[in-house]
Amino acid sequence: LMSQYFYDGQIKRYLTQFMRLMSNFSYKDAKGKLTQIPVRYGDMNRQVAQVLNKNSENVVQSAPFIACYIKNLEFARDRLQDPTYVSKMNIRERAFDDQGNEYLNTQGANYTVERLMPTPYNLQFTADIWTTNVDQKLQILEQLYVLFNPSIEIQTSNNYIDWTSLSLVELTGQTFSSRQIPQGLEQDIDISTMNFTTPIWLTPPAKIKKLGVITKIINSMFVDPSGTIASGAYDLGEEIDMFSGREAVSVNVTTLGNLELLVLDNTAKLVFPGMGKNNDLTTAPTAFGPGVNWVTILDLYPGRFTADLSQIRLMKPNGEEIIGYISLNPYDDQIMQVRFDPESAPGDTLIDDLGYPDTSSSFNSATARGNIDAIIDPQTFNPRPNVNGVLGWPSVDTRYLILEDINPDHAVTDYDGPQAWKNQNGTDFVAHTNDIIRWDGTQWTVIFQSQSTAVLTYITNARTGIQYAWDGESWMKSYEGVYKPGQWRLVL
Repeated sequence: LMSQYFYDGQIKRYLTQFMRLMSNFSYKDAKGKLTQIPVRYGDMNRQVAQVLNKNSENVVQSAPFIACYIKNLEFARDRLQDPTYVSKMNIRERAFDDQGNEYLNTQGANYTVERLMPTPYNLQFTADIWTTNVDQKLQILEQLYVLFNPSIEIQTSNNYIDWTSLSLVELTGQTFSSRQIPQGLEQDIDISTMNFTTPIWLTPPAKIKKLGVITKIINSMFVDPSGTIASGAYDLGEEIDMFSGREAVSVNVTTLGNLELLVLDNTAKLVFPGMGKNNDLTTAPTAFGPGVNWVTILDLYPGRFTADLSQIRLMKPNGEEIIGYISLNPYDDQIMQVRFDPESAPGDTLIDDLGYPDTSSSFNSATARGNIDAIIDPQTFNPRPNVNGVLGWPSVDTRYLILEDINPDHAVTDYDGPQAWKNQNGTDFVAHTNDIIRWDGTQWTVIFQSQSTAVLTYITNARTGIQYAWDGESWMKSYEGVYKPGQWRLVL
């Protein structure tokens, strides 16, 4: 079958290497001129011989020259080893920039090579040295004989994983002359023969596997039992005080699948379980606790890491993935810079003028939208524009996410709030921290009540384009948080 055909030219490479070994020798004629001795393949076919003889039997071959050919090839039973042995090698290439035509200081593709046990043979070469006089012969032989004492090494390949590339050529015998005594006048060319033996290996095809990428770990099967800190691949070596004022906790993480991912302010950091939280465990996470070197993690992943092209994918509670393009921080190997793709962010939650969540049966799609105009501090921000010294009114459907309470002391007797947050009828508007408020043309209304809403909500700040998420307790960037094992993955 054609699928079973295999030819790699291995014997031919040994012959080529032997001919190179016999090349680049010269002789000096009577005038002191150096002439390089040509090397030919001696076992020529009829057509080539006829061309060299100019289609005549009266042409004598020019000399001197060296003719090389294979004399014999026999199985080497004394070097036979286990024919069923398979050698496996894991190869990590260095990344290569095709545009810049240079190697980079990053990891490239990864492969697994399964090499089958080669078959041993003894290859016998013969080199016939054709000369026209004794002086030519002595010059050539003296240059050749000193090389073999009794052997010389050859290399047929510069492939790193070729375990048969090295061999040797051993001089096993020689014949000084092909002439007989008495010599006849018709024998103008003398031939000296050198015999060589080379132990070689014929290698069957290797199996090459390009390593794939593990995109998600559902459950880690290689977790050491608890209490075996010393056996972990990421051994902290001592107890770590994770949170200020708390009891020190010994942490052992043994696999990549056990590491949590802390994402803050367009950065990603690998942390040990439980270290990406604040003291009260309710507000946004902070980078407490030691991190893990990203370079070490990238070495464990097959594939080629390319800055700003490789991806990190974060799974949100609704099952959607946020895609970020990653690059290593040049000053800290524990920090990965992330450029998030806004198109992969979860869809914004539509909030109409009736408020969210809308409990009525009449959702007003005409006023529903998933963004706000700005995030403001109502204690310092004035929503009413100053027009020629007179306070105007905001545009209809202006929406703000507020960071502080508005008129928190409204219940105090004779309370009179600031003019900036009064309605057109002069009443004081009341709202709480993290609420979303809306101006309907005559008054302010709360369309998102943070104190009574626990539903996961996404909104986008139209001024900055950043999306935020409400988790029932606080607003944070939609991609920020602590991602447990199985909730994040790398795509190289």
